[in-house]
Amino acid sequence: MPQFQLTQIGKHKIKLSNLDKVLFPEAHVIKAEVIQYYHQMTPVILRHIKHRPLSFIRYPDGIYGEHFYQKNKQEWAPQWIQSVQIGKGEKKIDYVIATDEAVLVWLANLACIEFHQSSVQNPNLTTPDHFVFDLDPPETMNFNRIREIAISMGDHLRGYGYHPFVKTSGKKGIHVFVPIHRKWDYDTLKVTLKSLSEGFVKKHSKDCTTNIRKEARTDKLFVDIVRNNLSQTVVCPYSLRATPECTVSMPLTWEELEELKSPKEFTIHNVPAKVKQDGDAWEGFGSKAVGLHDQESGKAASAQNPALREYVEKRDFQQTPEPTPGAREGTDDAFVIHRHDATRLHYDLRLSDNGVLRSWAVPKGLPPAPGIKRLAVETEPHPMEYLDFEGEIPKGHYGAGDIWIFARGNYRITKQKKDGFYFKLESPTIDQEFRIHHMKDKDWLLERVDPPEIDVTHAQIEHMLTATASKVPIGDYIYEMKWDGIRTMVYVDEEDLRLCSRGKRDITKQFPELLKDRKQLKCTQAILDGEIVVLDAQGKPQFKTTVGRMHKSNEHNIRTAMNAAPAYCYLFDVLYLDGCVVQKEPLHKRKAWLKSLIKPGGHFRYSEDMEDGNALFEATKKMGLEGIIAKRRDSIYLPGKRTEQWVKIKHRNDMTCRIIGYTEGQGDRRPYFGALHLADAESENLIYLGKVGTGFNEKLMAEITTELKKLKEIRKPIKERLEDEKQTTWVEPLLYCDVQYASVTPNGTLREPVFLYLREE
Repeated sequence: MPQFQLTQIGKHKIKLSNLDKVLFPEAHVIKAEVIQYYHQMTPVILRHIKHRPLSFIRYPDGIYGEHFYQKNKQEWAPQWIQSVQIGKGEKKIDYVIATDEAVLVWLANLACIEFHQSSVQNPNLTTPDHFVFDLDPPETMNFNRIREIAISMGDHLRGYGYHPFVKTSGKKGIHVFVPIHRKWDYDTLKVTLKSLSEGFVKKHSKDCTTNIRKEARTDKLFVDIVRNNLSQTVVCPYSLRATPECTVSMPLTWEELEELKSPKEFTIHNVPAKVKQDGDAWEGFGSKAVGLHDQESGKAASAQNPALREYVEKRDFQQTPEPTPGAREGTDDAFVIHRHDATRLHYDLRLSDNGVLRSWAVPKGLPPAPGIKRLAVETEPHPMEYLDFEGEIPKGHYGAGDIWIFARGNYRITKQKKDGFYFKLESPTIDQEFRIHHMKDKDWLLERVDPPEIDVTHAQIEHMLTATASKVPIGDYIYEMKWDGIRTMVYVDEEDLRLCSRGKRDITKQFPELLKDRKQLKCTQAILDGEIVVLDAQGKPQFKTTVGRMHKSNEHNIRTAMNAAPAYCYLFDVLYLDGCVVQKEPLHKRKAWLKSLIKPGGHFRYSEDMEDGNALFEATKKMGLEGIIAKRRDSIYLPGKRTEQWVKIKHRNDMTCRIIGYTEGQGDRRPYFGALHLADAESENLIYLGKVGTGFNEKLMAEITTELKKLKEIRKPIKERLEDEKQTTWVEPLLYCDVQYASVTPNGTLREPVFLYLREE
């Protein structure tokens, strides 16, 4: 490996050195892996440290070599490394500020293993946006007790109206972070923290102390609030730690903390995969900010505020449900985005400013990626009460139509410009930085600064899966028909539309009628979940016909099949909409947005839901349909996950199975096969279900044989001993089929199975 390697990270070239140097001997981690970790984790790390003054602990010769704590930016640092000066005279420190992935890679190349952050963000360097309790235990304290104390601390803070977040320190301690409004300086904050910590320690005096002197706390956990100071930093979320295991300071949900056995569970080797699978446990951190419980309330908007005169003049509050200006308390860091289905569907961006909501209408929604500009037309300021407003403005009134809260949280201005400003939105569904630039009159341009959470152009999202129930569940559910078709993810990107099956196969070409109806969907960008079906004269799904259409490849045959058996896509969920990831919004809200974006009369249809599950189940039984799906009204969308939040209830005993092998054919079946060996399709392991040998005609057997011959032959993949093993060919379990059966035998095989059809997945 060469001593130096030049690499391009974003807009910058960085010279990487000594990539094969071992930094963690026991964990077998070299410097290249540390750089790779920080590069890979940049999007989620920057969510928490961007614009914050940073300090570092450098280990140029590994964790057992000489190391040093660094605050000042190096004099020889590249010009593109941004910094901010804090303090005066000899105490002035020039802190590095992380702005993009190149900064993290450059620092990691200096063997900066640990990243430590301040509780302020540039340019607001006097008012912190969070506080932290560093729970520092003695060496003798069991981690179970440390965890119990942290959980109790979370409950203590919730009792005062805060929304605490938790992470491991990466060593033995635990950090509890609490987002707050940027209104109070450190001196004011210290008064609040002293009261909170002393009140907590009083209830836990046997195990905890606020005494900073080590000799006075040999057997007690130190509740450290000293970190809440402009000159202090604390280890960043997802930072590596200089431990033998190469551990990570890991953000967790409170539920995950309750199950945690040891903070050593999270290391450089498994954290990236966990975050990719489960997401950021601290997502929406800034949106949970509240005021200090012992300080004065936020400022209130005035009903006589002259900035609201135009708002009042345009509305008849006897006829419209919109709020009249009142005295709603608020702060100047709140925002809301409304999805407004008026004459033309658009979005309203509203930022609190001097007791009112400064407002812009954004016709196409938030820009999805850097480089894309959206027109934003400034409208009249709205009262603070609009932060909570949803409803329907009656026809004939200004802004008539449905209004939903699309995103709501906190924002902060990150940079002022001559003709505009940069700002960051923080909510459970969006955590991104934008720039808004004034052009002329009321016209502005809105741009995104940060990279997108989802690249709709190339995305391949896993479908959420259903569990199975024997009867209709009762409770806070909505109920939909179970469509017997091709599960499809619909990707809408400007004028383009892409259809992908559950097996991630692009099937857009096979259904030109859906591509033609792109304009039926009132959105600029979206990811929609649905099912493609071909219906018979009675409106019943015809699975074999639908699958047959999917396998057409010749353009003439595709057109002929479309004319003979047109397809429809029934949409039942939305994961991403016009610049915002919405999969963590409750289902009932996602369904409302979805319904509003489908124009009637085309090949895209809304999959209707009902409140009475038993009635729908009986109706589908009379119609000879497959069954229904029950979904919890407040469920979030979990790509690739199977949970009890969604359950399917079917009328007949049928199952999707993996084909794992086949027996030799005899007599008329000699050119094909005798029977197919089956395994459960919904289990990660191959659970053997027996064989199916009926339900075929000669044409179907020829089709299946063709598909089987494409598969690689393998060794026997199951443990069961079978009588016909010598006559069996085992194949890769990549082919799926549906079978109908009478029941399941005591040994787990299907009784009287009948083959129904092949599935793509």
